[in-house]
Amino acid sequence: MTEPALNVARLAEAYPIPSEVPDHRPWTRANFATTPNGVIKIARKSGGVSGPPDREVFNFLRANCDAILVGASTARIEGYSPPKASSTKATAPLLVIATNSLDISDHASFLDAATPPLIVTNSNIVQAKRSTIESLSPRATVMAFGQNSVDFSGLFTHLRSHGVRILLCEGGPTIFSQLLRQGLVDELCLTISPRIGNGTPTGFANIGDAPPMEMTLSSYFENQSYLFCRYSLTSAPLRNGIPG
Repeated sequence: MTEPALNVARLAEAYPIPSEVPDHRPWTRANFATTPNGVIKIARKSGGVSGPPDREVFNFLRANCDAILVGASTARIEGYSPPKASSTKATAPLLVIATNSLDISDHASFLDAATPPLIVTNSNIVQAKRSTIESLSPRATVMAFGQNSVDFSGLFTHLRSHGVRILLCEGGPTIFSQLLRQGLVDELCLTISPRIGNGTPTGFANIGDAPPMEMTLSSYFENQSYLFCRYSLTSAPLRNGIPG
């Protein structure tokens, strides 16, 4: 029997928008899909791990955030395009591209957004790549946070002061791992794919020698054999699973 599509009410129950967010930074939720054996990309892209219900969750989370954070390499490999406005929001979320090299092609499709993306890098790169920044303007806003690498804490303070309440991190693992180590993640929305992936299992996080991080399973449900889990990295109370 074909399972019903995920409707908005069902997704809103599984991925509620917090009523309160921190004053100094956005509420940050990360979204990843993985196979049970730790593969997050098949044929170099996440689409091989994903599937129709996972894409519905992906679109729902995008429709209910103010900004999307992604690394430049992930945006390039996945062929990121400008985020779209949804039926619940008149404006599309701001796309924030993080890069410590400013290796951004003039032909990147995400540069063709009605609202120019925010490209964040470090001050050393800004000094070294003035011509690159000029070529990106006015299709993108380039800002530096940190001297040698992106200072995500400073970036988050900036985003919050400019009205970003909900931030969605879409990867990759390097950025997500940095946010975890800095205590900047509130939720992990994890899709477990019903397939064993080929290639090398890399996982979606590497916190190195940092202490293990405890999470609470705040909600979960299954659809078309995909398991959708929402973990809280705060002290949010445990909720029952959402059926079917």
